[in-house]
Order: sequence, then structure tokens, then C-alpha cells
Amino acid sequence: MKKTIKSTAWLLVALITCPCHLFLLLPLFAGTALGSYFMEFKDVIFIVMGLLFVFALFKVWRKADPETKNEAKKETAMHDCCSMERFKS
Repeated sequence: MKKTIKSTAWLLVALITCPCHLFLLLPLFAGTALGSYFMEFKDVIFIVMGLLFVFALFKVWRKADPETKNEAKKETAMHDCCSMERFKS
């Protein structure tokens, strides 16, 4: 359940910070201090939001891809030198 909530939260972050959605968000902030900051430093905001968008998509992809999880579990199980499973037999 916790992983689903985290994945959904990262997906919402990706949707909000998507560069194509920023043109829709800028008019919503018109007349506010945040809107004036966005308009003053528009280039920086687009770069930062683009990087955040890519990072959020990466996090969603990592949480949603079951093959990556299985491979990571296999690798940690094989290279765990202190595993008690090895000493139980």
C-alpha cells in the first residue's frame, strides 16, 4: 500500500512539473508573488521543473517495473555474505 501511494505521488509530481503543463500553470499564478517570480526567472523555472519531471518519471518507472525489483532482490540475495539462510542448513 505504501509503495502504491509513493508511486502515485511521484506520478502527480511528474504531471504537475511536465514542461507542457507549465504554460497552463503560469496563468494560474498570475497576480501572486509566486507568479511574478515565475515570470521573472522563466528560463530557470523551466529547467528546474524539467529536471524534476525527468526525476519523477524515473522514480515512477522504478516503482512500477517489477522486473527491476526482482533483479535487485536476486542480486542482493546472491551477494549477501552475512545471510543467516546460509548458516541454517
